[in-house]
Amino acid sequence: MNHHTRPPAATSDAAQGSTLTRGHRHALCPLIMVGDPTLAATRALLTRCTELGVPMVELCLPFRNAFTDGEALQSAHKRALANAVEFAAVMDLIAEFSNRISIILLADSSHTLRPLGIDYVLSAAAKAGVAAVLPHGLPPRLVAQFHDAAGFAKLPAVGTIYANSGVETRQGVLERARAFIYLVTTYGRSGGSADPNQLRCQIDALRSHTALPIALGFGLRTADDVAQAFSAGSDIAIVGSAVFAQIEAALTAGEDPVTRAGDFIATLQERAQH
Repeated sequence: MNHHTRPPAATSDAAQGSTLTRGHRHALCPLIMVGDPTLAATRALLTRCTELGVPMVELCLPFRNAFTDGEALQSAHKRALANAVEFAAVMDLIAEFSNRISIILLADSSHTLRPLGIDYVLSAAAKAGVAAVLPHGLPPRLVAQFHDAAGFAKLPAVGTIYANSGVETRQGVLERARAFIYLVTTYGRSGGSADPNQLRCQIDALRSHTALPIALGFGLRTADDVAQAFSAGSDIAIVGSAVFAQIEAALTAGEDPVTRAGDFIATLQERAQH
């Protein structure tokens, strides 16, 4: 890959954040797995989200060895991988919805970014209308390359900070992020419980260093959790494992997974709007 010189951000951090959240002061962001249980189901769930007025979704390209993900998420990865959805088909799907909802693309380093090529993935994502990209499992040696490519593609990157991240790590993330800061509420596997109010001090501290929106996730499971996340000062509430649990429960019961997951997201969205 040719190393590109990263151009200056086209818009201010605050303006970029407003674009991503579509002007919502509090933005719900459901995590949706591409191809779980089918690509048609993913399309239908995205449609339901737009009908509900959900401002943004995190669309995950499934990958193997998701060791930091809990059981519900790992099951979603397996169901989606079994469908072997082509990357081009995902980009076509994103292009269908990108003018109606902000799509944050989660791409794994080992399964997507490196095999297909960082430049190719990011340029294709930008062309499809992806609002921002969230890299997963990116090794330190590829961080600069990834952010150079993201800057060249004019695709804002999400910066991930864990509650126990050190000062140097936080500073590096804050310098590179252009979309929003994802503050992970719990360290370990996804799906665990967390009290977002305990993170208020960390959110306040981040506010003094960035104008980007701050998202909480990795421990939000209920409408009450979403409400608490916003009460703690976050701009975005990301809910993933609980959505996949609804899909799995529907499949086990012989119900429509889109209806069940969509109804669950509706309860989250209702709380996010109040």
